[in-house]
Amino acid sequence: MSDYFYGWYFRCQGGDGTLVVIPAVHRANGKWSCSVQVITEWGSWNKDYPIRQFRINRKKGIMQIGENVFSRREIRLKIAGNFWQIQGILRFGPFTVPGYDIMGPFRFVPGMECRHAVYSMEHCVNGELEVNGQRLKFCGGRGYMEGDSGRSFPEKYVWTQHFFDEGSIMLAAASIPLMRFCFTGTTGILLRRGKEYRFATYLGASVRRMSAGELRIRQGKYTLRVCLPENQGKELKAPNSGKMSRRIREDISCGAEYILTYEDRTLWREKTDRAAKEWEVEEQSF
Repeated sequence: MSDYFYGWYFRCQGGDGTLVVIPAVHRANGKWSCSVQVITEWGSWNKDYPIRQFRINRKKGIMQIGENVFSRREIRLKIAGNFWQIQGILRFGPFTVPGYDIMGPFRFVPGMECRHAVYSMEHCVNGELEVNGQRLKFCGGRGYMEGDSGRSFPEKYVWTQHFFDEGSIMLAAASIPLMRFCFTGTTGILLRRGKEYRFATYLGASVRRMSAGELRIRQGKYTLRVCLPENQGKELKAPNSGKMSRRIREDISCGAEYILTYEDRTLWREKTDRAAKEWEVEEQSF
């Protein structure tokens, strides 16, 4: 079997702050391993585990790494490193599942470097974690879950996610190698008032600008623009040919402005200081 990774991404937001948890399994140079990453607004931590401590039931949607359990119902954490410790339980309400696979017809294309999945655009989060003695409570909080699999993260990409009063949004653009070619593709969902608006390369969307500070997508007469802060964020480990050796940046609670227009008419505008942003990109305009 070739180099490979498979991971889930949970983002939870409540009155006490924002939390991201990333359990993953990876294979590089013939060796399997697994890991759990935890990110808060004030720090980030990573714990590597031997593969013998990894269990997964994809049919039931349950993953276990060491004493940590992840599913669509809850997260149970009991993880410690040198001078740090995280433990607690977060329980989830019913998932808001997208209408169909976020990859669209690209899910059938063999040899994709990275395949993306969105499992829930929004769900309720309740519970409490203790992070190095600091309590992080979620009472009627909001959650988002996605996943990735393949060999490596895209060489260049920008991703953002945000909860707002009427729903949530996820939008990403990335350089995508495919056989001998490479193109810049996009995919995203705006869930507003229970209605799903989808932007994707396979629906005719094109990336007009992609940088650490701005993402602009055009689909027909619609334009979805995201203005993001150009800050440093927290460091994350990401897969490169299966090995978690790459360093990327994510800000799990930052300022952002989202603007949806149809021709010259503004249909929706949202300004926040609690968005998420992940990136590895040099400025590109198209």
